[in-house]
Amino acid sequence: MTRPVRGNFRCCGFRLTFMAENIFSASVTLLRILALCALLGATTAAVADEQPADSKASKVETAIKLENPVDSLTILQQSIAKKRDSVRELNEQLKQKMDPSERLEIEQKIGRMTNEVLSLQRSFEHIALGGINQSVLADQPEQEINWKDELDQISRPIISTLKEITAKPRQMDALRRDIERHKEQLEEIEKALEALRFFREQPTSTQVAERINRLLSDWEIRREDTLRALDIERFKLNSLSTETAGWQTTAWEAVTKFFLGRGLTLFLAVVVGIVVWLVLKGLLELYWRTLYRLKHDIGTARAPLILYSYRLLTAVFIVLAVLIVFYVRGDVLLITLAMVALAGVALSLRQTLPRYAAELRLLLGIGPVREDERLVYDGVPLVVNSLSVYSVLRNPLLEGVLRLPLHTMSDFTSRHVGEEPWFPCRPGDYILLADGSFGKVLHQSIELVEVLVRDARVQIRTKDFLSQNIRNLSQEGFGIAGTFGIDYQHQAICLDKVPSLLREAITSRFEQAGLKEDIQDLMVEFKEAGASSLDYQIYVILHGRAAKAYFKAQRMIQQACVDTCNREGWVIPFTQITVHSANTVEEADNDVTQAAGGTAPVAAKPP
Repeated sequence: MTRPVRGNFRCCGFRLTFMAENIFSASVTLLRILALCALLGATTAAVADEQPADSKASKVETAIKLENPVDSLTILQQSIAKKRDSVRELNEQLKQKMDPSERLEIEQKIGRMTNEVLSLQRSFEHIALGGINQSVLADQPEQEINWKDELDQISRPIISTLKEITAKPRQMDALRRDIERHKEQLEEIEKALEALRFFREQPTSTQVAERINRLLSDWEIRREDTLRALDIERFKLNSLSTETAGWQTTAWEAVTKFFLGRGLTLFLAVVVGIVVWLVLKGLLELYWRTLYRLKHDIGTARAPLILYSYRLLTAVFIVLAVLIVFYVRGDVLLITLAMVALAGVALSLRQTLPRYAAELRLLLGIGPVREDERLVYDGVPLVVNSLSVYSVLRNPLLEGVLRLPLHTMSDFTSRHVGEEPWFPCRPGDYILLADGSFGKVLHQSIELVEVLVRDARVQIRTKDFLSQNIRNLSQEGFGIAGTFGIDYQHQAICLDKVPSLLREAITSRFEQAGLKEDIQDLMVEFKEAGASSLDYQIYVILHGRAAKAYFKAQRMIQQACVDTCNREGWVIPFTQITVHSANTVEEADNDVTQAAGGTAPVAAKPP
């Protein structure tokens, strides 16, 4: 059977189309995640602005208020100079001979004050530079290249973007935590100072008093440092809060920047992908016009290969075009996301490549199942109409179609359509079920067969229906066999007259019922001399058109025979039952002796 190849193309679907769609879907999904993260970051910032700067009630009221940045720089510089002087004094003390424990204490104090000087210097630079983010100015040192670094380089654009989106809310949250921590520290420092002042006022030895005074001086310095750090953190938080206050402007700038930057890149990538798809589609159409419509020697096996190659090349060229756009635009993040999506597709192909190979064999017509061939699914014979993403299977005598995924078709084997029937019956046929029930087929589909049995609708699974080995009376025709007996007194006419009259009577009866034309053969023959009757074998073969009268025909045969006996005066004997009395052994022996002596037995007559 020859079918238009082009129509077959339109019925065929291929997995590689889904591969391209999966690549695009993965990229879109990652972009959606990125957008969601941005939205969450913006929401966090907005919520953070609404929260108060002081989350907990503090018992300590700081003496230092937010000052002018110029004054803050002056105070910081004075603190740096003071601490440097203290470090020099402590270094001079180390040159003197002292106890090892005192030396260790002074060294620890020098290390702590050196770190404080460095911290004060960083704070000074931060305020003097206007609070800029100096981390972006730091040069990355060269590192040894290994696989971990490569993975880090690949994931860094994504992580950096997420960090950039959430940078300000995270900074504000960290500053609030630092402020609360310094307030708690200030509480404890005030308690320590109060205790030291108490002990200073008590009468003690000179050494203890000197020790108390040194501790008091150290803790007062620590208090000043804590208050200064608190002041700096409040200044930073105020700066960030002032910047966040104009979030509408910032949001508009972010949106504008996105559409002029990464948004434009995505738009160009989509446009280029569509252009590549249209160009390749146009080339395919040109191929069909110049080759297919002019030359009709392209077989059905070559056609799927061409379309399959087209789908594959389309997916590959679209991906390459999108990557080229990302590369030319210099968007590292989009390139990374695209590579991650491609890696995911490659991993999925590694698992599904054997299945794709099997599907390709089916589509090319070299697999175990081919179009227009016969296979058996769940006990039901079906013909393969088309092999596609969802293959279509039908049975010419059953309603409905069966659609199966292409990858499941590899589990079956088809063959050429032979002369065997597709189904044993049709709607309207009269059948005999396996249990002898007589019924009429009302409806039959791939799933169920509905049969009318004794005025009741019975639904049978098609698989179970086929396993019953039913008899179709409407298509096959049928024969009715019966036995009829007459009395022995008609023995003289039992071989000629009786069979002829019975045959005529049966034919006449069927003619009256309008079934004479359906009689294909009629046999009435003497069968045997029975115990009480002369028996005749009657066998009528009827056409399938008379299947509806299956039981009626059996009754008509008996009616014709009885009517003939009534008309001709023939006796229909009863079934004879012989009753034996209890004779003596001698009487029984005499009967046997007489029989053996050649005496003819006397036929017993009914009482």
